Amino acid sequence: MAAPLNLERFLGGFAYFIEAGTTVDAQVVSATIKPDVSPLTNWSDRSLGSILSLSHEPKFEDDPFKKPAATGGWEEVPRKYVVADYLNMESREMGENLLRLELGLNAKIEEGTAQTPFATTKRQIDGWLRLQARQETGQDLLILDVWVTLELTEGIKAEGKVTQPKFRFTVIKTVAGVAVAGNSVVFPAAV
Repeated sequence: MAAPLNLERFLGGFAYFIEAGTTVDAQVVSATIKPDVSPLTNWSDRSLGSILSLSHEPKFEDDPFKKPAATGGWEEVPRKYVVADYLNMESREMGENLLRLELGLNAKIEEGTAQTPFATTKRQIDGWLRLQARQETGQDLLILDVWVTLELTEGIKAEGKVTQPKFRFTVIKTVAGVAVAGNSVVFPAAV
């Protein structure tokens, strides 16, 4: 495990998203059915574009309490819990799912077919997120697969330059009280 901790260089990352309800290898994607990597196009055909920035933002809940101190009086015991994990990403490309969220469409975009814009207030899409952190050598540092809810936090801006949408993934750890078994992180062996 020492190899990931001692690396100095990190080139970038790649993000892929497979929406719930998509059929991959004759299976319908859900929190309990995660696509595999055979063929590689199961994931590579579903790129979210170039990652300009990616950050992890845990949400904490603070619940300290007081207990008697051995030296007299009281002392506070810190208790802080992570109650949610968010992954924030910025890109330069706008895929179908991001345009659908931006415009509040009820269904996937079909070219040439009119839809009513801003028809839904639920601007979220559930699915599998795959993040690959790649080293300068071309080798993956880590591969993270998590069941998430995708939301657009900042969309299209018409300001005379290429728009850089910002979106957030909320990591879903349990569905109907059962842990999502496919959530995983792998650190490939160093070459």
